[in-house]
Amino acid sequence: MGRPPSNGGPAFRFILPEVTEMEAILLQHNTAMPGRHILEALADKFSESPERKGKIVVQFKQIWNWFQNRRYALRARGNKAPGKLNVSSMPRMDLPNQMRNVVQPLAVPKTTHMTGNLPGMTPAPSGILVPGVMRSGSDNSYLEFEAKSARDGAWYDVQAFLAHRNLEIGDPEVQVRFAGFEVEEDEWINVKKHVRQRSLPCEASECVAVLAGDLVLCFQEGKDQALYFDAIVLDAQRRRHDVRGCRCRFLVRYSHDQSEQEIVPLRKICRRPETDYRLQQLHNAVNDLGNSNQHQIPALDAAAKTPVSQSGATVPIVAPEPKDPSLSATPVTLVQPSSSAATVPAGSA
Repeated sequence: MGRPPSNGGPAFRFILPEVTEMEAILLQHNTAMPGRHILEALADKFSESPERKGKIVVQFKQIWNWFQNRRYALRARGNKAPGKLNVSSMPRMDLPNQMRNVVQPLAVPKTTHMTGNLPGMTPAPSGILVPGVMRSGSDNSYLEFEAKSARDGAWYDVQAFLAHRNLEIGDPEVQVRFAGFEVEEDEWINVKKHVRQRSLPCEASECVAVLAGDLVLCFQEGKDQALYFDAIVLDAQRRRHDVRGCRCRFLVRYSHDQSEQEIVPLRKICRRPETDYRLQQLHNAVNDLGNSNQHQIPALDAAAKTPVSQSGATVPIVAPEPKDPSLSATPVTLVQPSSSAATVPAGSA
């Protein structure tokens, strides 16, 4: 594993025939990560192609990163956000500020870190795969984890926890196998600092949950490799969505290189699970707004039938009393005020 260069060189790109072949392989594996031998065979094949032979050597890590990124993208499409928010049709309001000002519910945990005593993390002999930690509740699903490699500082999905150990000095460690890698890539990882619940790829409607100051997992493309690193969102430029999806842009600063900043689209960002509460709050706010609009329509109809005086007070509608027939025959004489009438000063009445 090597750290991607930050020398400003052009980012590595796969050509269309290579992408087509890799997509077909991913489909054959039902979006699961293919075995290492398949990825290595692809790297050798692409390196010997007429377009690259003698120019660029495609590395196994580049192939692996492409599959990993594509699996993230496919999983983002399959994820269901609460209520499937339609951001482009939402009323204009200061949603990010509203979500920042709301206290996070107590039911939503902070960043999930693992300890040596978690269920599913009991001591295991080396070489035995230990399953992930099961969620509390009745859904019988498993939490997915990611771990930070000490070799390059990037984050990778954890395929299995192999064993754990308690050191006399320092935090406990867990031996992990990264998804898509073989035994020679296994590492001992600090549990408290470098193991956490898996970051979530963002759907187009979830850009409102990414705010300035957030910790995100960002896909950084370099000349030789492309890896997922921690980054801090410095600013968010909101744009109107179109048929292509989210057009917003985010200025991020990578944590492994504090001097390096980049403007990235939403598709390169994975948000942390602890931001789920923002989407739920936003979904509730949109529902409340829709319900209030429905209640306002009958009220507006009733208000339209009620006359309002010039002073703003509501004038009740009173049915007219029946007229006396005898009064209708009496002629009415209008008396014009005399010019010699005394003027009554204001306030003397």
